[in-house]
Amino acid sequence: MSFSDVLQLAKIGKRDLASILLREEFGKMQSPEQRVNLCKWIATCFEGLEDFGSAAEWYEMTGLLSLGETSSDAANAIRALPEYEKARAYYTMCDEEEKVELCTSVIAQLNKCFVAS
Repeated sequence: MSFSDVLQLAKIGKRDLASILLREEFGKMQSPEQRVNLCKWIATCFEGLEDFGSAAEWYEMTGLLSLGETSSDAANAIRALPEYEKARAYYTMCDEEEKVELCTSVIAQLNKCFVAS
C-alpha cells in the first residue's frame, strides 16, 4: 500500500487503520533521516486534514527524532527547533496546555544549545 493510499484511508475516516499502516512503515525505516522525513510528511498530511492534534504529535515526534539525527548537538537543535515550534502552535490551537508547556520547555533548552555553541 502506498502512502497516498494510506492518506486516502485517513481522508475517508479510516484514520485508525491509516495510523497503524503508517506506524508499520515507520518501523521498517532504518536511517534517522528517513524517520524524520516520514514523521514530517505525516504531520503535513494531518495538517491538510485539519487534524491539528495529530499534526502536533507528529511534529513533536519529528523534533524528538531530529535531536538524535547527527552527532552534533547544535545541528540537531537547529533541525528540531522548528518542529517543536510547530507542535507547540498546534497544541495551543487544541488547548493542550501540558503539551504546550512541554514544547516550550524543550524550545528553551534548544535555544540554550544555540547560545552554548
